[in-house]
Amino acid sequence: MKWNSSDVDLYNQSKEYIDTAIIPLISVSVDSDFKHTVSKGEFISLVSTELERQLKGRVFLFPSFSYLKNSSTVVEDLSKWGEELQKEFKHVIFLTSDEKLKDKGGDDQNGQLIWLPSMPLEHMDDQLKRKLLQDQIEQILNILLQSWNKS
Repeated sequence: MKWNSSDVDLYNQSKEYIDTAIIPLISVSVDSDFKHTVSKGEFISLVSTELERQLKGRVFLFPSFSYLKNSSTVVEDLSKWGEELQKEFKHVIFLTSDEKLKDKGGDDQNGQLIWLPSMPLEHMDDQLKRKLLQDQIEQILNILLQSWNKS
């Protein structure tokens, strides 16, 4: 389910089945690495959308959380997001390709950070893109299944 009115109506009717919030994390910067930053965000958006499509009825996809690439408060902000979302969802998953977040460690009691290496999809043919996305989705599904089985 996605961040739109009709899906929220569906969510309200079947809350007991939807226990996982997914939040894509998108860094923003217009420095010399502008295109690479945009590419990483595009990749995470595609993975998030496909993950929601495959797990519709079990996950709720929130809008992307955008932050300045050099922000010093992003980890604290994510902790607050996780705390708020855990009032409604048992599992809170943050998806990112940002190496800095991976290095800072975004996992805590308020959510789980899943870091994915970004793939430059710009010049790939559609079949290869789908294959790469599916490989990433399978890895995330394994992580989610482990998390779901623990609870």
